[in-house]
Amino acid sequence: LEWLGHEGAAVDSKLAEKGFMEFKGGETAAIERMMGWMFERDMLRVYKNTRNGMLGADYSSKFSSWLACGCLSPRTVYWSCQRYEKQRVSNKSTYWLVFEMLWRDYFRFQAARLQGKLFLPEGEGLVTQNWVEDEEGFQAWAHGRTGWPLVDANMRELRGTGFMSNRGRQNVASFLALDLRIDWRRGASVFEEFLLDYDPASNWGNWAAAAGLTGGRVNRFNITKQARDYDSQGEYVKHWCPELKDVPVHFVHEPWRMPLHVQKAAQCEIGKHYPEPLNTRFKPPEGGREGPGKYAPSRDEPKGKGRGKGDGKGKGKGRGKGGYGEEPLTEPLKAKAKRWSK
Repeated sequence: LEWLGHEGAAVDSKLAEKGFMEFKGGETAAIERMMGWMFERDMLRVYKNTRNGMLGADYSSKFSSWLACGCLSPRTVYWSCQRYEKQRVSNKSTYWLVFEMLWRDYFRFQAARLQGKLFLPEGEGLVTQNWVEDEEGFQAWAHGRTGWPLVDANMRELRGTGFMSNRGRQNVASFLALDLRIDWRRGASVFEEFLLDYDPASNWGNWAAAAGLTGGRVNRFNITKQARDYDSQGEYVKHWCPELKDVPVHFVHEPWRMPLHVQKAAQCEIGKHYPEPLNTRFKPPEGGREGPGKYAPSRDEPKGKGRGKGDGKGKGKGRGKGGYGEEPLTEPLKAKAKRWSK
C-alpha cells in the first residue's frame, strides 16, 4: 500500500501482537479455515454456545473477512454446512450459521432498497435522533480510552487486528450511538477504516440498526452487565487493556469503583494509569421504542468527570486536560455523504 502511495490504517503493532489468528488472503487460506474450523476441529457442533465469545480463534467461524473479499463464496459455506449436517449432526448450531448468512443477504437487499438513504444521519427516516458533537468523546471511543473496559478492549482489538467479535460490535456501537449520542456514521466510518471484513451493506446496515433507526426496538446494551455475562473473569479486558491486569475480578469491569488503596495496590489509578469513565447521555430516540436492551443506570454507574454544563448539542465543557492527542480518524462526514449520494 505504501508503494502505491496509500498510507493505510494506522494499525498499532503492539496491539497486533495480541491477536489470536492470522488472516491470510486468498481462496486457499479461506478453504483451509472453513474446513479446519468446521470439520477438523468440529467447532460448528457447538457454535451456538460459543458464538458470543470474544477471546480466542475458534469461538466463531471468522469467515467474514474472506467472504467480504470474495475469497469465499456464501454458497460454499452453505453447502459445506449441509454436508456437515449429513455427515455429523444437524442442530441449533448448524441452523444458526446458515441463519447468519441469511442476515448477510438481508443487509444487501436493504442497501439496494435504501441506496443513498443508508448513509443519512436519520437513516431511512423512521426515527428521529439528535446527535451530539463531541470530538473528544469520539476520539476516546475510537482509540479505546473511554474508561469503560469492555468498550476499550474491543476498540483496541479492532485497531490491532482488524477484527472484533459480533458481541463486541454490538456493545461498542450501542455505547457510541445510544450512550454518548454521537453520530453513528462516525462509528461506521471507523469500522470501514479498520475492519478486514468490511463491506458497505453489512457495516452501515448494522450500525443504523444499532443506532435505533430502523423503527423497531432500540437495543441499548448495559455495558457492565454485558461484560459480566460474557467476560466474567475479566480475561478479555485484561488481555487488551494491560493497565487492568492486576485489578481484582470484582472491580475489573467497573474500575472506577475501586477504593484508592486498591487502585494503588493494583497499580491502576483511575485518571492516571487508566482513564476516568465517560459519562453517558442516553435518551430514547423519538419514534422508536426501547426493547429488551434497556436498563436503568445502576447506583454503581460511574459519575466520573462528565462533560460539565452541556447545552444538549455537545457544546459542554470537555473532559478536562487536553484529551489524548490522537489524530482524527475520518474525513468530514458532510463531504463523505455528498460523495455517497452521487
